[in-house]
Amino acid sequence: MRAFASDLDRTLIYSSKMMNQFGAEEFQLIETLEGKEISYISNKTKDLLQTVNKEMHFIPVTTRTIEQYRRITLFQNEIVPQYAVTSNGGHILRNGIVLQDWSDHLKRSLKECLPLEHFVRELQTLVQGNWIKRIRDADHLFVYLIIKRDQVLEEEVNRLFNWAREQGWQPSLQGRKMYFIPAPVNKWKAVAYLKKELGLTYIHTAGDSLLDYDLIQNGDDGYAPVHGEVLETYPNLRRTKQSGMKASEEIIESILSQLASHST
Repeated sequence: MRAFASDLDRTLIYSSKMMNQFGAEEFQLIETLEGKEISYISNKTKDLLQTVNKEMHFIPVTTRTIEQYRRITLFQNEIVPQYAVTSNGGHILRNGIVLQDWSDHLKRSLKECLPLEHFVRELQTLVQGNWIKRIRDADHLFVYLIIKRDQVLEEEVNRLFNWAREQGWQPSLQGRKMYFIPAPVNKWKAVAYLKKELGLTYIHTAGDSLLDYDLIQNGDDGYAPVHGEVLETYPNLRRTKQSGMKASEEIIESILSQLASHST
């Protein structure tokens, strides 16, 4: 049995802010929040995903919290995956319900890391300047900062990132969000758990950020859209030829082409 385990934002779906740069000619709104339009998907990507979801396990793998994932109406009403990974691997949903076995396993692994509240307290003492707008807790598993991107210096980012890695936490800067996530809270580790539980024999993967590196690298067939930040650090990953929504379409077309070749 095959699966397609893919990141969502900037890999398959795109925010309203990204549409001018990464949009397609035909797309549809799939997420709103308090009346605001949040995310879109190209019509072609949606059609291709519907085919994928019929032919194999489609597993959304996102850094979004459970609540943020559930806002995406497409995956609640039209393309409804049996499994989804949220919170950067912190939770696995099966038919929309948290898989407790994985949560218990992860809780034991987190005992090896600097606790969340201690990490945040130390982080706040290390920050220099007033470039942080808000600090948000994500499902009590990790934190992300809403920042003034144009006011933070590269040297400051590097200093904080190096410190975080020394604590066993993985950092990532994505637009105006700066993530700090404990090493056990990892997208690929959650997917690897599902691989074993479901008896998956081949996993296609895709993602755009540093937090997707393990997912892309460890998948049997991993992709990074050419616009992805992960390529700045790992330029040898397999990349698409096209960017934005066209990259999403390119990735899924490649997967379906392989599936067709395998079945003939």
